[in-house]
Amino acid sequence: MKFSDFFHAWLHESYYKNAVSIGKNGDFFTAVSVGNLFGTLLAKHFLNLIDKKILQPPLELVEIGANEGYLSRDFLAALLELRPEIFSQISFFIIEPHEKLKNLQKKTLEGVEFTHKNSLKECHFKNAFFFCNELFDSFTCELIDHDKLAFVENFKLIFKNMDENLITKCKALNLTKGELSLELENFFKDLDQACERFIFAGFDYGTLNPQNFSLRIYQKHEVFSPFEVSLKDFFGK
Repeated sequence: MKFSDFFHAWLHESYYKNAVSIGKNGDFFTAVSVGNLFGTLLAKHFLNLIDKKILQPPLELVEIGANEGYLSRDFLAALLELRPEIFSQISFFIIEPHEKLKNLQKKTLEGVEFTHKNSLKECHFKNAFFFCNELFDSFTCELIDHDKLAFVENFKLIFKNMDENLITKCKALNLTKGELSLELENFFKDLDQACERFIFAGFDYGTLNPQNFSLRIYQKHEVFSPFEVSLKDFFGK
């Protein structure tokens, strides 16, 4: 199978579906794991957009990729402290397809009135502010090595010739070696169709046009190269 299909099965049919923890007791840290500063700064940014009339209430607040819901908790707590009257002008949503994660989010956000949606495809927002942290690195991707595409056979990565359409897309992006997420394009199409008006605040990390593989496996805060280990030992865990 193509690596992107293997990636999807690993993360979205197993790993995230099982509601794994993030932080000290999980496999990796994010900025949200170490305190409430990230959520507080995001709330200040949101209020600044309102003060500058870049955003105008009433508004829908939407988090995608919330995992346990800690960023939403910190964000909303900061809004409550900084400008509690804003709550009469906002409605809050989390887009989450996995039932176990929905339950974790309900527990973390106990007492908060919000609505779960399974995907952008079932949403219609008039005036939305989206936020997410490290969402895009959970999107399925292809591994590109010049004119070769990664496949997985018997839990081993192998590279085969890729089709002309993909070669053309890589040339347009000046990509010779690295990851290519075709899901990203579909995501933004869905986002555009789901909203009449929106601002999207997404946070992720990386190097612009690195021309090398950045794919890594994180397990209990150790880092492994997928090209140097047995994928079978890590799959879905």
